Amino acid sequence: MQKQWHHVNPGRSYDQDMRKLVFTLCSVCVFACCNAQTQQKTCTPAEQDQVGKEADSLRTWDALYKSYKQFKHCENNAEAEEGYSESIARILADHWETLPRLAQLIRKDSEFGTFVGLDATMSMDDVAKIQDNALHHCPAGLSGLCTKLRKDADRAIADDAAVRKHG
Repeated sequence: MQKQWHHVNPGRSYDQDMRKLVFTLCSVCVFACCNAQTQQKTCTPAEQDQVGKEADSLRTWDALYKSYKQFKHCENNAEAEEGYSESIARILADHWETLPRLAQLIRKDSEFGTFVGLDATMSMDDVAKIQDNALHHCPAGLSGLCTKLRKDADRAIADDAAVRKHG
């Protein structure tokens, strides 16, 4: 004898119940996402000070990534942005052999890949060295990252030239 399943609410069809369940789940997801957006962490003055002090002294990708994760909500801090640029330039210019570790972190967290870039606040000697390494010494399997760094370098050099021309 085959067991029959009886509908919990005989006044509604299975399709109606499923639509209601899907709608409820979607509503919960939308609410959770919106709630998370409105509760973004704000940067305290103590965090502003701390990120400002450490941003330019990070010399490994792991240290930079840890700081980025801890303070990424402290955007619009010019001192920190310049400091992070210095750390990125130092790691890329002086420790090019660590590029595979950067690639691993970017695979884990693509936003970190957007964060790591070159800009006109860096020494143009460092930018040129990084550009040359990206062009001539790219580790196997990292051509996408090297292409990004070359493009960043081109943009940083052009921005620096524009500032010098008009400055």
